[in-house]
Amino acid sequence: MLKQFVSAAAVFGAAALVQGVAAGPAQALHADAPHSDFQILVVSPDPDEPTQMTLACPPELSEHPNAKTVCAQLDAAEGFIQGIPAADGMCTKEYAPVQVLVFGHWQGSNRTFNATYNNRCEAVLATGGALLDL
Repeated sequence: MLKQFVSAAAVFGAAALVQGVAAGPAQALHADAPHSDFQILVVSPDPDEPTQMTLACPPELSEHPNAKTVCAQLDAAEGFIQGIPAADGMCTKEYAPVQVLVFGHWQGSNRTFNATYNNRCEAVLATGGALLDL
């Protein structure tokens, strides 16, 4: 799993560098409308189940199924995922660790979030109940 995550992180890291270089002129064109983008990667023990999703705010531009809720949560947390309050709920004690990597920009400022959880349910609840509910 670690090797899979490191490979995925390297690919996403390279994409982030390209995104950062390419985003400059585009942001200048749309300076009057703040726009935010995040790449979400969830890697689980099952090699066939890595989850990748793009979140964009405003939510009308996003492929994320819960974009409206997540964008509102991020707005309240100034774009910091660790600032989103955990959602209420219960998870099983199943140990099936997931590694979460989220990176991108919030209204022009770079943001990165990286965490490991005991299972996908814990990851969903710890990040507000909507971001990783894919």
